[in-house]
Amino acid sequence: MIRLILPVTICFAAPLGAETCENVPYSQENCVRVLACIGDQGLYFDGEARGWDEGPASGLISNGVTCTGTWTADGPFGAGMGQMTCEDGVDIGVIYHTQDNETGTVIGSGSDSLGQPVQIWSGENVLEFLTPEGEVSARLPCMSGPIPMS
Repeated sequence: MIRLILPVTICFAAPLGAETCENVPYSQENCVRVLACIGDQGLYFDGEARGWDEGPASGLISNGVTCTGTWTADGPFGAGMGQMTCEDGVDIGVIYHTQDNETGTVIGSGSDSLGQPVQIWSGENVLEFLTPEGEVSARLPCMSGPIPMS
């Protein structure tokens, strides 16, 4: 009986984002990394957005809280919106502006239901974008100070 339960347990224990996240322009299979600063106490979000023009988003806040939601693009205007609900009941809403559609690069801001500001970055090259010139690793430019990312 244990042999039948073990694969199911392993499947449910897989972390968010365990599937490969690959940029596939113009495809519903598209996936890009999403990073965000939350508030001014050093919290950050690390997750992914899937799909093209709209789709699901999910990830983990640095305090261990899981969040899921959706995002939509506003076609020719280069803007979009995202919303997530976290397992602790906090809602997050952001508006973003597309920097490079093909790579999924967006920059945005918003807030959570606690009134904390949220800044987001996403895209195939998000780590390179957040790596200061002359540095070797990416840093989220959060209000609490830069947070190293890999």
